[in-house]
Amino acid sequence: MTSPRSPRNVPSRRQNPSVYKRRRIIALAVVAVIVVILWNIVAGIAGFIGGIFGANEPDPLASTGTQVVAGAACAPGTVSLEAIVANASGSSQSSFATGVNPYFGYQITNNSSADCTFDVGGAVTFFSVTSGEQTIWDSKQCDRTGLTNMPLLLKAGVPTASALSDWYRVYSSETGCGAEQTAVAGGGASYHLSASVNGVISTNTVQFILN
Repeated sequence: MTSPRSPRNVPSRRQNPSVYKRRRIIALAVVAVIVVILWNIVAGIAGFIGGIFGANEPDPLASTGTQVVAGAACAPGTVSLEAIVANASGSSQSSFATGVNPYFGYQITNNSSADCTFDVGGAVTFFSVTSGEQTIWDSKQCDRTGLTNMPLLLKAGVPTASALSDWYRVYSSETGCGAEQTAVAGGGASYHLSASVNGVISTNTVQFILN
C-alpha cells in the first residue's frame, strides 16, 4: 500500500514593496484624521468652558481707540486753567489798600476721566497784568534763571491750586520786573491778571483794584 506523500513545503509569496508603502501611507492618513478629530473635540470643549467662565473677560484687542492712561501726559485740550488774585493768606481778594501787594497764582484742573501728568514748572508758567489795552507787567521779562520744569500728576476732575507769589505793583521792562521797577498807579486803578502754564491760557482774567 502506498504511503501518503507528505505535502511539499510551498514557499510564501513575497508582497510587492509598493503594497507595503501604500498600506503605510493609508495607516498614517488614518492616524492623522483621528488626531484632527480628537483635537477639534478638545478645542470645542475648552471653548465651551471658556465661554462659561470667561464671558465677562474684556478682549484686549477689542478697542483700538486712544485712551488716557493714568500717569501719562495729559492730552491736549483736557487741562483748564484759572488765574487767581489773592492776599498774603491765600484768600481771594479783589481790592488792595495802598502799600499792600496782591498775590498771583492759578488753579489747574484735569478735565479728563483719568489721572495724567502736566508740566507746571516755573519755566513754563507766566503771568501778565494789563490795564485796558496796555500790558503793565509781564513775567516773561523777569529774571528766569534757575526756573525748571516740574511734571505734576493731576487727579481727574480735582482742581489743584498753585503756590502764590506777590506782585510788587510795578511795571516790567527790558531791565526786569522786580521791586526796583517803576511803580504803577494806585488810587482805585483797575487791573486784570491772566495766566499761562505750559501753553494753556487761563479761561478768565481777574480784575482787581489797587488803592
